[in-house]
Amino acid sequence: MENRGILKHQTKTMKKPSTHINLLTCVFISAIFCLLAVPYARSSEPGYNGKPLSEWLLILKMGHTSTGDPIEKADAKEAIRQMGTNAIPTLLDILGATDGNKRRILARLKSPGFREVFQNQNVGTGDLEDMGVQGFGILGTNAVSAIPKINKMFRHSAHSAAAQALVELGTEGFAALTNGMSDKDLAGEVVWTLGHGGGGDAVTRILISALNNPERATRGNAARFLAGRDPALVIPALISLLDDKEYYPRDGATITLGSFGPAAKIAVPKLFALCTNYPTSSLLHALRDIDPTTAAKAEAFIVNGGPLGAAGDGWSETTLPNGWEFRTGGFLQTTIPTNALHVFSRAWLVDPPMMKWAEAGSMNVARWDHLAILLGNGKVLVAGGLDAKNKRLSSAELYDPATGKWAMTGSMNAPHSGGDLPLQQIQQHKGKVLIGNWGELYDSATGIWTVVTNK
Repeated sequence: MENRGILKHQTKTMKKPSTHINLLTCVFISAIFCLLAVPYARSSEPGYNGKPLSEWLLILKMGHTSTGDPIEKADAKEAIRQMGTNAIPTLLDILGATDGNKRRILARLKSPGFREVFQNQNVGTGDLEDMGVQGFGILGTNAVSAIPKINKMFRHSAHSAAAQALVELGTEGFAALTNGMSDKDLAGEVVWTLGHGGGGDAVTRILISALNNPERATRGNAARFLAGRDPALVIPALISLLDDKEYYPRDGATITLGSFGPAAKIAVPKLFALCTNYPTSSLLHALRDIDPTTAAKAEAFIVNGGPLGAAGDGWSETTLPNGWEFRTGGFLQTTIPTNALHVFSRAWLVDPPMMKWAEAGSMNVARWDHLAILLGNGKVLVAGGLDAKNKRLSSAELYDPATGKWAMTGSMNAPHSGGDLPLQQIQQHKGKVLIGNWGELYDSATGIWTVVTNK
């Protein structure tokens, strides 16, 4: 019994070295595997004629290799075509580059020149993504197997480069992209991508459908991207958009209608009606391009007392306590029958959300490029500016919103213009207003201006 006990003890003791050896063996094998895994991961990047995909992409961008040897970009395109579907994993990595993973993606690529170019802080992630888009564009329909992953990338974050890549992959990629129109968070990116990508009637109809999108920017962008497309499809849709409650879609429709010239004559009555209510420079330009005769009527209407709206330029704009914008003066450059500059003394109140306006009397002096300041007493001080002969003015006047009346006040000590001054140049304190850039101090109690210096 004693002997068995000793043998048992000896047997247990002898097993320990064996276990230790097995553990070391496992660690050693794991280490070898890890060492082999690094070159294996890098070797996953395909190549052609002794150059990796990233080197060919560099040639596609720069027209030469990492070492400066010139190679035709056409040769780079052919090399990428020859790599075919083997290029997809690397292109997907590049297409999905972000600020967070950019360094890791570049580290896996074999071309030192490519890594050097895109590691530069002055080269944005978007430039790297563009290389992925170009790569998929070269593969075209040969890369349709990548569509699910690219589409997932696009839908995950409205990824712009992924949207562009889908367009490059033929009808299946196009279908995957346009399916995003049903998602309000993706529709804007779809419109932007299709609008820049050209296309035929199918794209035109998709852009027309986007004119009803709930997002203001999407409607406006779709309207602008319809320029140059089939007028028979586009013009009626854009006329309907002229009734949009938001300015940006209406403006996009107006600009695009103007781009069709006389072919859009059916839109003239609507455009003129808008001009008589709240004219804009886009409305006048569109009428001039479509129907000069009606444009002349619109110009005459504005000059002879109609609302200036946003058709001219050079007016001042002051926000009153009730939220309305108080606009004064400005000019309109008419073109029909001849060029003429009309400078106005009129003033008007505008309700920006509703695009409503109301007359607010007229200044005593017609002026533009002038200064307008809401004073602490509720009145608006208007000073300086330019007249119709571009001569600087020293006169100043006051508008009282409570009475709707204008009254002259003291003139400045020197003529000044350029009223769009930084806020820090205008300081008010105890009824006095310092206009730093002009070196003038106005006392609202006395109406007197005093010259001030920084000395």
